[in-house]
Amino acid sequence: MVREVVAIGRINVDVIMQVSRIPAKNEHVTSKKGLISFGGSASNFASQIARLGVGTGIVGCVGDDFYGQQALKDLSNVGVDTSSVLVLDNQPTGIFFLAEQRNGDRVVVSEPGANRFLEKHVIDEEYLVKSTVMHLAGAFPMMASRLQEVSTANGMIFSFDPGRAAGSLNFKSILRKTDLLFLNQGELRNYFNVNPSEKALKAFAKTIPGIVVIKKGAKGAVATDGFEYCTSPVFDVPAVDTLGAGDAFAAGFITAWTRSERIEQALHVGNAVAALTITKKGAQSGQPTMDETARLLKKNRVSIDSVLRTFKPKKRRKGKGRR
Repeated sequence: MVREVVAIGRINVDVIMQVSRIPAKNEHVTSKKGLISFGGSASNFASQIARLGVGTGIVGCVGDDFYGQQALKDLSNVGVDTSSVLVLDNQPTGIFFLAEQRNGDRVVVSEPGANRFLEKHVIDEEYLVKSTVMHLAGAFPMMASRLQEVSTANGMIFSFDPGRAAGSLNFKSILRKTDLLFLNQGELRNYFNVNPSEKALKAFAKTIPGIVVIKKGAKGAVATDGFEYCTSPVFDVPAVDTLGAGDAFAAGFITAWTRSERIEQALHVGNAVAALTITKKGAQSGQPTMDETARLLKKNRVSIDSVLRTFKPKKRRKGKGRR
């Protein structure tokens, strides 16, 4: 399969605990349900977009331990090329711990582990430029600058989802070369002091060369290039776990947009992918295929035939005189 997209960022093992209440200091609470699975923004994104049928690679770091080996195995099993993942001796694979109440209150503790070395990862630029889209998931200041230089020099699409811990980034410099910017409403306000109104978003989008995509959770998503303004509501599904939904959304959006260049259609696909993802526990357990996504969209009277046609194999012409 031709590699279309490369994801750069964290690969984690996720430990998820459902609790009746967040424990107080020194208090012991028994979890009602627990789950160990794999996550990390880049891993979630890469796994999802590969399930949609897109040729995908990933750049990241894991420890030389059971979890690192299993994370790479799981990614490979869904079609992600992991040959550019650095496996580090004497380092643990990153751990993301989440304890969550039914009302949504949560406690998060992370151990970056091998992810700490991602900024120092010697990037194989020849590997990167074999793709058409570069998706950076997370705040990596030094890497962001170099990745943008590579993407610009080679005519690649640079997609960026900074996440919650990106307050120290030099956004003024980064956004000058960003084609797709994914944010939630809190990040939009915290990093740029912009409210998610149509007028404010259009004005903000005109400051970058590409498209601003705002994930609004239960209120769906909006996107604008500064001129066109599109919205998409959420699809009605039984929500079980929202972990990884934003990464899945970005994978769906990029899959559709790179094929149709229709913002509204890309929003619908992103929302459908995210909706199906949250129907199962764990960041990657519910990730859908393109066929499953298309069925949900069809049920909601949304056609993505122009996207689906790009995945159909071309018929081989019969040549005269060939044996």
